[in-house]
Amino acid sequence: MVRAPIGRAATLLWLIVGIAIATAHAQPARPGPPRPMPPDMRQRMPPSQQGQPPAQAPAPWVDVHLHLIGGRGPQADYVGAADEAIREMDRFGITTAIVLPPPQVDSQQTYDVSAFVGALQRHRGRFAYLGGGGALNPTIHRYADPAQVTDAVKREFAAAAEQIIEGGAVGFGEMASLHISAAPGHPYEFVPADHPLFLVLADVAARRDVPIDLHMDAVEGETPTPARFATQANPAKLADTLGALARLLAHNPKARIVWAHGGSDPIGGMTPAAIGRLMDAHANLFVSLRIVGPQAPMLNKALTAGGLDPEWKGLLTRHADRFVIGTDSFMVSPSVRGSGPGAGFAERNTPKLQATVHFLSLLPPDVAGKIGRENALRIYRLLAR
Repeated sequence: MVRAPIGRAATLLWLIVGIAIATAHAQPARPGPPRPMPPDMRQRMPPSQQGQPPAQAPAPWVDVHLHLIGGRGPQADYVGAADEAIREMDRFGITTAIVLPPPQVDSQQTYDVSAFVGALQRHRGRFAYLGGGGALNPTIHRYADPAQVTDAVKREFAAAAEQIIEGGAVGFGEMASLHISAAPGHPYEFVPADHPLFLVLADVAARRDVPIDLHMDAVEGETPTPARFATQANPAKLADTLGALARLLAHNPKARIVWAHGGSDPIGGMTPAAIGRLMDAHANLFVSLRIVGPQAPMLNKALTAGGLDPEWKGLLTRHADRFVIGTDSFMVSPSVRGSGPGAGFAERNTPKLQATVHFLSLLPPDVAGKIGRENALRIYRLLAR
């Protein structure tokens, strides 16, 4: 749905006020002991994962990409989702997690940080958050045609971005350039990474010294959509995305771009070679790693049946200061019922978390320390725990 610019200021003001109110009225509470996994949550897991013991992390680590699924409307339960996240964080050695809203569009019932920030206050020091996935990303895709992006639209967009940081977010995310639809209810989204509003966001991020979490499925040259994604939501062909990312990085070298989901690529273009070329050319590119097991139906996996992929190992060692861990886990409140995309993706949490700690254990200790924790503290300006 395309909306006219008239009335957008009121919409943005509503979002800004929501963030401010949620932050102002959130009351800290003493966190209780970790709760056992609810039976209905355990039943969502495949039988092969139920009761599986956690892997042992070599050292405490930070997860920079975590989603909370609390439902919608007055019955939403983000407190329950945050409590589930803490239980899993304690289980797998995660000291701090960054929560961010998924990249949404106007066709969805959107939400942003005001929905969950109060729940995070119950666990002070364990969470930080990014904003914009439900407040800024829909605007970018609403104005997919650059010709519609007037100076007024840019000013309103920049003001909304500034207010997200003023409200306490440590960066922007999850923002989407190319977002493949992988399931019913999981939207296809595409604008090039050098879209005018992405350039505005980069300037705000540089000025505020915060990163942008960017979901951009990598495509090198126009490519037919893989058969497993050939649904009505996805087009028959996918446009090149790597060239636009290079232009975004060059637009403002002070803007830190964290390219999400390295190490498990659905399309095939996010290769160690492609990442390495971009990192060599642009010091402001960082990558968060979504580590999956060897059997996962993904491409360019950093972890193979034989251990670390040699090309990935070389890249991670050469640019050890530029990678972080972002598991893309979906933590679901026990009160949530139904089978939406978030609940379905949550079934992959345990194998991803186990694969991640195994991956960290295979890295040289100094590299594991940087990728697992130190880089995240620096890039997101987090306090050490």
